[in-house]
Amino acid sequence: MLSDRYLLLDRLGSGGMGTVWRATDQLLGRTVAVKEMHLLASGVDLTKHAARAHREARTLARISHPNVVNVHDLLNHDERLWLVMEFVDGPSLKEHVAANGPMSPSAVAGIGLQLLSALEAVHAAGALHRDIKPGNILLRRDDRVVLCDFGIAALTGSDSLTETGTMVGSLGYVAPERLGDRPVGPASDLFSLGITLCELLSGRSPFARPEPAGVLHAIVREEPEIPAAAGPLRPVLEALLRKHPADRPTVARASEMLSSLTMTAPAGSPLPTRGPGAARRRLLLGVSALSAALLLAAVVTTVALVNRSAGGTDPVAATGTALPVEPSTSAAPTRIDAVMPVPDDPDLTAPADYWMFSGGQYIRARISTSGDPVRQSLRPPAPLRIWTGTFQNLPGFQRGIGATLRVPGSRNEYWVFSGDRYIRIRVAGADENFADTLVAGPRPLSDWENAFGGLPDDGIDAVMRTPDDPNQYWVFAGDQYVRTRLDGEGPRGQVTNGPSPLGEWHGTFEKFSAFRKGIDAAMPVPGERNHYWVFSGTQYMKIRVADETYEDTVIEGPENLSGWAALR
Repeated sequence: MLSDRYLLLDRLGSGGMGTVWRATDQLLGRTVAVKEMHLLASGVDLTKHAARAHREARTLARISHPNVVNVHDLLNHDERLWLVMEFVDGPSLKEHVAANGPMSPSAVAGIGLQLLSALEAVHAAGALHRDIKPGNILLRRDDRVVLCDFGIAALTGSDSLTETGTMVGSLGYVAPERLGDRPVGPASDLFSLGITLCELLSGRSPFARPEPAGVLHAIVREEPEIPAAAGPLRPVLEALLRKHPADRPTVARASEMLSSLTMTAPAGSPLPTRGPGAARRRLLLGVSALSAALLLAAVVTTVALVNRSAGGTDPVAATGTALPVEPSTSAAPTRIDAVMPVPDDPDLTAPADYWMFSGGQYIRARISTSGDPVRQSLRPPAPLRIWTGTFQNLPGFQRGIGATLRVPGSRNEYWVFSGDRYIRIRVAGADENFADTLVAGPRPLSDWENAFGGLPDDGIDAVMRTPDDPNQYWVFAGDQYVRTRLDGEGPRGQVTNGPSPLGEWHGTFEKFSAFRKGIDAAMPVPGERNHYWVFSGTQYMKIRVADETYEDTVIEGPENLSGWAALR
């Protein structure tokens, strides 16, 4: 029994990263999967590994998506860590193909769209999956697919949970950049997705070879063997499997390429969850990869590192040395949840220095006018709990900031929103010794009902001042927005337009699916009237909005955000 709540029933699988059990949550009366984390360390190293596991679990728990496995709880028991997760009683796609044969292009396109949507949520949370393959994708009873087995996922900007000198993942599904000392990011997951979709179409990897060394050499050097059955899927598969990460499409672009192929069959087209010889797949988050030699130690010793054709050094060689883990300074993007201008910036209309928030962390940054929005990081990432006068005492705000708004007429007071609550704070100074004070709140978001109109009452995502009226703002929540005129310093105002769908921004958001679905943050471009930086998921773009008519135009982007670990 764990924590007097979870009764372990039977062991479902075990491997290098942990052991997975079927269990009963006796408080809620439901079946769950419980993963006992294997932290192969002691003393100080064990403490560090445990802290990393906690960070990873918290990040995964923040992901709420129908195609991503749900994480319920994280426990410390008998000096070990236990992850409590959703129990999925259904086969993996690997088992489904083995029992029923390859899938049709329309069915694979539908599955691809679901997985791209799942990856968008995973990457937006600041995580990478790193082991996408048919065995790690399960079929729910409602025929939706669910991405699982995050046992080797590494949070962007944090150290890997694996040991130095080894690589985690499954041999036939790694991206080329993972086999060398190159930055790894969301594009690496997309390469693995491309291999997975090919296998669903044909039952065979596009890089299948008789020996492990041949597989790795094919991934790095050879063109993929796209299945003949791919038909209209060929262009998107070829794009996902490009050798260089920068040449691969973004999640949004790949989704657009697949969308046109699912018109004749729904994205979740029915797939049998049982079949002759198909084992009942009852676990998630670990079994397939755990049982498939995640660390690849025995395999990589066979890999050849000699570039026979060019006489140079190849990332794959027969040296008996384990493949290197990627550097901890991952290039994966960091999602921007909210931005807040620092109080000592003299330009109140378009300041250049901002605090930028992502999950439970923030940085102070100098904003650029072109290219990447962040010109310079003025302080490294730090936890929100060091805001000792405000967020430290408010757990909900400490976990993440949804949006901010400078109090009209004030240089150093702000409204700060998190979920269905808001506070008013005062900040003195902006250097390492800034002092933050709670002025009012927390209060329910419903106080802003007149100002925010019919937007969802469970939280707002971003606030952006109009270019021609200092008292009017666009307020974004989900895929909706309003234009509102604020009245004084309190939570009062009147909606002047909306609520309306983001698709009404025909020159900008309507063109890109990620931005149509939601805006995470927005801020004026320093020194450029009518220009704004706008953030959605792991992407950004620069837009222009005309006075009075509010005609909107894309100036730059969309582009992928940089990871905070890469900022200087």
